[in-house]
Amino acid sequence: MAKLKVQYQNAQIFVKSKLDRNETINNRELQAFDTKLIRGLMRPKVTGNNKIIYSAPNGVTLQKYLRNGISKNDFFVVFAQVIEATKKVERNGFNINNLTLNLQYTFINEMTKEVHFVYQPISSQSVVTNIFTFLYDLSYATVFRLNEDIRFLNELINFLRHMQRYSAQDIENYLMKIYPEVYKQVQRHKTRQSQMLDERKRESDNNDNSQDEETSLLDEDEGEDEGTSLLNEDDDESKGTTLLKSEVPNYPYLIRMSNYDRADINKPVFRMGKEKSFVDYFIANNNAVSRLHADIVTNAGNCYIRDNNSTNKTFVNGTMMEVNQDVQLFDGDTIMLANEAFEFHMS
Repeated sequence: MAKLKVQYQNAQIFVKSKLDRNETINNRELQAFDTKLIRGLMRPKVTGNNKIIYSAPNGVTLQKYLRNGISKNDFFVVFAQVIEATKKVERNGFNINNLTLNLQYTFINEMTKEVHFVYQPISSQSVVTNIFTFLYDLSYATVFRLNEDIRFLNELINFLRHMQRYSAQDIENYLMKIYPEVYKQVQRHKTRQSQMLDERKRESDNNDNSQDEETSLLDEDEGEDEGTSLLNEDDDESKGTTLLKSEVPNYPYLIRMSNYDRADINKPVFRMGKEKSFVDYFIANNNAVSRLHADIVTNAGNCYIRDNNSTNKTFVNGTMMEVNQDVQLFDGDTIMLANEAFEFHMS
């Protein structure tokens, strides 16, 4: 099994993976990450025959975040994102066993509340993921704030224990029943057909200790200290794709996913690229981006993106653009300038 190592540099998290001799890069899956932004999954970059580096904005490990004392709402925001991550894996035709479900290697941005996972685009026979084990670990490791009513937790664990197979849709339906508010903060994606993964439920924790509400979760104290990425803080915002509260509501804007920098589109023709003197948004530290890579044109209240004959192309929601062709942008669209990811939002 690949060995993971976490490092922090320039307000980013890097997870370095060294593959075993029996593991190989899955080029189809790697290409999927190159052509589109898959929210919640850290971006992989191959640095050698057997090394991959994953990156995401700074934050803390999920392990550290959960033990610091969180609210019931924050717990459900995390829990729902775990379910969404498995749906994204399935929807992209990935192997669920390559999703690293470990509290030490899963990260959360404490401001935006978005959880980021490591998905390893590899071919391997040695890794088997048990989603139930991770959900139990998450539940048992959480320390709730004082006076928080946690009676829901035993019922949630009970529900999981009675599932014969993992079904993201069944869990989502359950969350909608007991805490529908969470989906005002986490964006739900439709499932392909049944959304049933071929993972059989194992009896993972004999920890059936039906947890005395007042003591069981408040004693967990696990170490670690790393982290990462984005979502809404409480109920203020209505859709899970919103990153930060809009300080300048008059303009559409972009969020650069590598560092969560915000760029307000405040000109009729807004140019992006790495030629600092001639662009409105300068993209530093990325040689794959062209000097005058793309324009966002605003016309009659609508925004359109135009590729300026860039070397490594422009992609909207994973589809490559033709040169000098205008493509209309809609709220929540993902834009890739070469391998640099942005998310577009209307004002």
